[in-house]
Amino acid sequence: MKLIFFINIIILTVITITIKLSLINQENEVKILTQKISKIENEIEKLEIDFAYISSPKKLKEINHEEFRLNPIQQEDWIILENK
Repeated sequence: MKLIFFINIIILTVITITIKLSLINQENEVKILTQKISKIENEIEKLEIDFAYISSPKKLKEINHEEFRLNPIQQEDWIILENK
């Protein structure tokens, strides 16, 4: 009887330790994923800020002047297509 009781205590202890280690492992995975999500969110925020800066009208005008030197199409240069 004492042997069965002792074996049950050992089995319960092993199960408890296994569950605890599994829980710790899952908590660590959650922390790692949370850190990765935070890093990705920071990168997205930086990209959004960069895009907002680059796509501002003043910056677009500056880029056009420095790189492309494009001018708007004048109304007299429009070609009107006929619908068939």
